[in-house]
Amino acid sequence: MTMTSARIAIDVGGTFTDATLIDGESGVLYSAKAFTTPKDRSLGVIEAIRAVIADAGIDPARVGEVVHGSTTGTNALIERTGARTGLLVTAGFRDVLEIGRVMRPPEGLYDMSIDRPSPLVPRHLCVEAIERIGPRGEVIVALDESSVEQACEVFAHYGVEAIAICFLFSFLNPAHERRAAAIVARRLPGVQLSQSHVINPEYREYERASTTVMNSYLTPVMAAYLDNLKTRIDDIVKNARLFIIQANGGATSVENVRGRAVTTVNSGPAGGVVAAAWYGREHHRDRIISVDMGGTSFDIGLVENGTCQVTTEGSFQGLPVKLPIIDLHIIGAGGGSIAWIDSGGALNVGPRSAGAEPGPACYCRGGQAPTVTDANLVLGRLDPKLFHGGQTALDVAAARTAIAAIGGELGLPTEEAALGIIKVVNANMVKGIATVTVQRGIDVREFALLSFGGAAGAHAIDLADALEMAEVIVPPLPGVFSAVGLLAADARHDFVAALGNVTSAAADPDGLERQFAAMEEQARGVLAGEGFSADAVRLVRSADLKVVGQTYELNVVLPQAGPVTAEGIDPLVAAFGRLYRERYAFFFEGEPIELVNLRLAAIGSRAPIHLPRFIERRSDDPQRACIGRRPVYFEKLGYVQASVFDRDRLRPGMAIRGPAIVEESTSVTLIPMQRTATVGADLGLFVNLRAAP
Repeated sequence: MTMTSARIAIDVGGTFTDATLIDGESGVLYSAKAFTTPKDRSLGVIEAIRAVIADAGIDPARVGEVVHGSTTGTNALIERTGARTGLLVTAGFRDVLEIGRVMRPPEGLYDMSIDRPSPLVPRHLCVEAIERIGPRGEVIVALDESSVEQACEVFAHYGVEAIAICFLFSFLNPAHERRAAAIVARRLPGVQLSQSHVINPEYREYERASTTVMNSYLTPVMAAYLDNLKTRIDDIVKNARLFIIQANGGATSVENVRGRAVTTVNSGPAGGVVAAAWYGREHHRDRIISVDMGGTSFDIGLVENGTCQVTTEGSFQGLPVKLPIIDLHIIGAGGGSIAWIDSGGALNVGPRSAGAEPGPACYCRGGQAPTVTDANLVLGRLDPKLFHGGQTALDVAAARTAIAAIGGELGLPTEEAALGIIKVVNANMVKGIATVTVQRGIDVREFALLSFGGAAGAHAIDLADALEMAEVIVPPLPGVFSAVGLLAADARHDFVAALGNVTSAAADPDGLERQFAAMEEQARGVLAGEGFSADAVRLVRSADLKVVGQTYELNVVLPQAGPVTAEGIDPLVAAFGRLYRERYAFFFEGEPIELVNLRLAAIGSRAPIHLPRFIERRSDDPQRACIGRRPVYFEKLGYVQASVFDRDRLRPGMAIRGPAIVEESTSVTLIPMQRTATVGADLGLFVNLRAAP
């Protein structure tokens, strides 16, 4: 791809599919939206690509790359529409998925009506192979190949489409998994195979099995979607290479995704956190809570020291995964979230959403249930004629009818019922933010709330006020900001080498160095295959350490550059101690420390993107951007005349005092009374919540 090529990013949401395009010649960003098409999401993707190319007015032949945040894997997990999958395990471990960790879901610890989600593989498709590898990688029981042959007969009888192989301690010695895979491939040609030592070569057999099964379950679905999408993209932009964003926030080629579909789950929301970290660095904010409120969900991310927080312990739809993924917390709170009354007469909002089809009542696409978007429209926060850049007219009467119905059940006037819906969904979102901050011992008051997504701007300041946060930031193009993040994302690949039970005192520095070097050689080859030159490659070494006898480990970046030496292990242990003390407020001084895994993050750096800045101030008078006034309903005040501003007319230095609405083609921002938003050089909105009203 040449420097003058254009790049397109696509983020598929529950209601809208967002597209952004950056012109390599001018550096100008363009954006467009299309309705998501649930029956075939590639149709919405293609419509969005056509729209953004038309908006930019460029020759499609100049598009050199399309970066895609996919929801295909996420939706397959939600809807349970993945491949029929079988699991081949070590004899005696058939119930590894059923038993799990013998723990109840954290969110339902005391709710006896909540249960763990069902495994992706039913018990009759979990089949045993006679073999056993020991905890040092030694062969205890040789692989009985006839037991694998018998397993193939079971899989064939039930018509499985994908098979996961997960043997005990295969991450230390994969010989049995490899041989079993060769037998299955010969007996069942065309069936997708995932081996745990390839997908997740780490200890903890339950998480490793769950991750490997999820990869098998999703790979056929993801492959079919990408083949269909690639064919349609080639019809528009023939020279473009397709990249997919992963859950770790980095991009990778379609070729690498084909065998590792599990890495693409939650890739769209991950792009939003990448965008938040990038925008924070651009404005010297290194502690940010990112919130992305679209039509279906509310996605919460954490940025510290200017970087996204990556964890290796996560879950997708309640099922554990052990992969490097951006630490995200997602709840069912979006513009399309449906308001309902429970059996006790209490008002609830979400998690069920009206989505894109039929959508909120005001869309006039068949939806009748009251939603958050309907409530915002009733309260005057949305202009029915300017929604979606004027492409979608909203029906105020339909929204009022839907809200009035639930208001009648509550004995409330329509406006008060709408306000109640907003207060409930805000409380849900505040609780969600507290889950990833306050409940982890993080003082959220020292963070800025960076708000984006089509629906977030109408709620952001109220959320930050409730949490006593320092600042609210609404970046330019908030309605498509996750797609902007896809353009800002570098390529990334993660590698891991399990060490077994090795204490820091007994670790062999030369052996550690050889393992790091092997991972680095593999990483450079992968990135070279994706078109990255050697000087664009950055390799970050880290290790997982824990106190001997404890269950969980912490990841520590190696504090020294260059080869691992005996002198280098001591600083690593010291860095682990500092992190442990920071996380848990104490440390076991003198206790032996165990090295669990070596990790390598391989990053292919792309050319940075920048939002255009307005150097000259045409006027500091915000009235030049004011396009009118309209009544907006506030708690205890009723209807108040609020000034309405066109964001495209704003200029740096302007101060927008509430009550006010800032409108743009993809979003709106509500500035309540006694709050002021200052316009930045790139037209970002900055609200200092510590300033005197």
